Amino acid sequence: MNNYIYGWLKNLHINGTLPTANCELLISKQVIYAITSADIARKCQIVSGLAQFQLTHDIMGNHVVCDIEPILSQCNEQQYLNLTSMINNTNEHLIARFFKLLSFVTCSELQPFIDFILTKQSTLQKFIQAPASLNHHHSYTHGLFEHSIEVAEIAFNNAKHLNHSSIECQAALVAGLFHDIGKIFVMLHQANDRYIPGPHEGYNFAILAEPLAKLGSRNRQLLELLSSLLAAKPSGYKARYAIEHIVQQADRCSSESAFIHAKFQELPDYYHFCKVGDKVLKRMS
Repeated sequence: MNNYIYGWLKNLHINGTLPTANCELLISKQVIYAITSADIARKCQIVSGLAQFQLTHDIMGNHVVCDIEPILSQCNEQQYLNLTSMINNTNEHLIARFFKLLSFVTCSELQPFIDFILTKQSTLQKFIQAPASLNHHHSYTHGLFEHSIEVAEIAFNNAKHLNHSSIECQAALVAGLFHDIGKIFVMLHQANDRYIPGPHEGYNFAILAEPLAKLGSRNRQLLELLSSLLAAKPSGYKARYAIEHIVQQADRCSSESAFIHAKFQELPDYYHFCKVGDKVLKRMS
């Protein structure tokens, strides 16, 4: 197991006599005891917190940490445990990725959106557990959360790569994370756990009314930008901000990739095309 995985570093103790350190990790709701080098432990610079780990095993089967990359988040262990309790083990990485995204929001005007999602327990729970669609993309439990994180990650990284300002990059992240939050509006207001399609872009503004109002009182230009990113786009709409194209393409990349993955999921690897209605989908494997 050489890939990086997300988890919580519960404790890190450097041995006083040997060039090693003992680690206590929380991964997939299980406590794992591992060893690492004293150099890796010192480089880590934290003794507990959210992190990415590169794990392997020694010849005796003991867990060995080959690298630790801290995620500088304001999340505490109890918050992490609360959120992971809302999600199944195979998707626990989404919680760490979510907090990692939140850590990139350093603009004070955008902080109300972070405070809002972390303090509105019922909204956060529906956001984490809802599907993103009925039968198109991410149409399963946690699908909306997964899609939102993907869009935020793609939009933020692409905006940075294309040399957009820090404020535009963070606005793209916030918009990507909340661009579909309106899909849980009916669930919140009708005590219904079933996804019901509707004008979710309009519902975005209903759910986010509180942080949007705070943003408007602090920075009207940023409110205009974020509103453009969150709003429905009528036919013939012409984007005023280049960052709008980045968020739109991030949304499409995530949804179309998930749709194709789902259609090929139960087919053998050697199948390089499949038909969906009158449309032919292709892949290389």
